[in-house]
Amino acid sequence: MTVIRGFNRVKYLGVSLLILFFVWYILAVIISSVILPKPLQVLKVFLDLFLSGQIFTHIYASVKRNIIGFLVALVMGSGTAYVLGLSKKLEPYITPIFELLRPIPPIAWIPLAILWFGIGDNSSYFIIFVAAFFPIFTNVYFGVRSVPNKFIRLRQGYKLNGFQNFVHIVFPFSLPYLLTGCKTSIGFAWMAVIAAEIIAAHSGLGYFIEISRVLVQTEKVIAVMVVIGIIGYLLHQIVLYVEKRLIYWGEYD
Repeated sequence: MTVIRGFNRVKYLGVSLLILFFVWYILAVIISSVILPKPLQVLKVFLDLFLSGQIFTHIYASVKRNIIGFLVALVMGSGTAYVLGLSKKLEPYITPIFELLRPIPPIAWIPLAILWFGIGDNSSYFIIFVAAFFPIFTNVYFGVRSVPNKFIRLRQGYKLNGFQNFVHIVFPFSLPYLLTGCKTSIGFAWMAVIAAEIIAAHSGLGYFIEISRVLVQTEKVIAVMVVIGIIGYLLHQIVLYVEKRLIYWGEYD
C-alpha cells in the first residue's frame, strides 16, 4: 500500500507540473518572453545557477537565517506559551499584549528592524523571529489550555507537583499542538526571510531576486523563485518527519 501511495503521489505531482508548464508556456507566448520567460529559458538559467555555484552562497545565507530565527522563536514562543498557559495570574495581563501584536504583519516590522539592527543578519533574524513566534505561541497556548479535565483530576489523584505535571501531562498532550505550530511557522519564517532580504540584506535569495529585478533578468528572478519553493517544501518535509517520529501514537499515511 505504501508503494502504491508513493506512486500515486509521484503521478499526481507529474501531471500537476505538466499542467503548470503548459499554462506557463501559453502565458509567456501571449504576454512577452521578456516579462514572463518560457519554461525552458528558466530551466536553462536554473541549471546554470547550480552548475556555476553562483546560487549556493545565497542559499546558505537564507537557510542559516531561517533556522536561527526559527529556533529562537521556537524556544521563546513555546516557553512563553507554557508559562502563560499554566499561570492563571500572569495570563490576563500578558496575553492581551500578544493579541495586539499578533495581527501586525512581519513585513511591517522591517523599517523598525533596519533602524534598530541595521541592514544585515540581525534585522533578518528579528523579522523571522516575529513571523515564527506567533504561530508557535498560539498553538502551544491553545494546547495547554485544552488539557482535558480528566487529566487534571489524574494529576490531583497522583499528587503530581508542577514539574511532574508538565513532564507527564501538559507537555505530552500539547506536543501535537507544538508541532502544528512548527509546521505553520517554518513556512511563515521562510517567507519572512525572503521579504527581509529583498529590503534589508546584502546576501540571500531575496537579495539575489532584487538584484536580478534591477538588472531586468527575469529568468533569474523566476529561477530563484523555484529554488525558494523547493527549499520551503523541504523545510516543511523535515518538520513532518520530526512529527512522525515524535507523535508515534498518531496515524500517518
